[in-house]
Amino acid sequence: MTTSLHPPTPIPDKTTGEALGNAAGKTTMRFGKRVLLGLLLILVIFLVAYAIAWFNAYQLSQRFFQDAKATYKTGDYLKALVGYQEFDPQTNKYLNYGGYVLVGKIWSSRYSWPAPSFVQLSQQRTLEIIDQKLTADQALQYIQENTGRPGTPYFAEIYLRLGELFEQQGDIPAAKDVYQSLPSQFPNRKDLIEQAQQHLQKLQNAGK
Repeated sequence: MTTSLHPPTPIPDKTTGEALGNAAGKTTMRFGKRVLLGLLLILVIFLVAYAIAWFNAYQLSQRFFQDAKATYKTGDYLKALVGYQEFDPQTNKYLNYGGYVLVGKIWSSRYSWPAPSFVQLSQQRTLEIIDQKLTADQALQYIQENTGRPGTPYFAEIYLRLGELFEQQGDIPAAKDVYQSLPSQFPNRKDLIEQAQQHLQKLQNAGK
């Protein structure tokens, strides 16, 4: 009868196991630290880039705001609203002067934070010019120059205002044309469509 002999099963060295465990733990900790440092570096780069972009936007919009204030004081409200270009013979170039609308446009993104205080002032002055300062000729000029340009700020508001100015001048047919065309021009602006319909109803009740 043959008895099979098996080599004795080695007993794990407790010291070796602990060493391996400690080494694995240290490797994991080093990897975790590297990941954390990498994330912190990315965050720092993002914050620095955002700070630079914010500062550049601040400088440009502040210059546009000052341009708009100066133009507003002269009474040229359309230029104060949208800005303008002027040829400079000294540099032989056209220089850009900002308007209130451009200030708001720079900070229109929801990611543009925090917005400077003069942005809100620009928005208030924009609505003031549209509601109180623009003439029919200026409103018509704005509409003609910006027709076909998607995303033009306050285009719909000025379009409605043009109809109101025509109405104030007594040009009822032109006013009606604006009011009647507004729903097809701006189907998503229910607030302005409602105002246009109210104007049309008033004109109809007056027999005009």
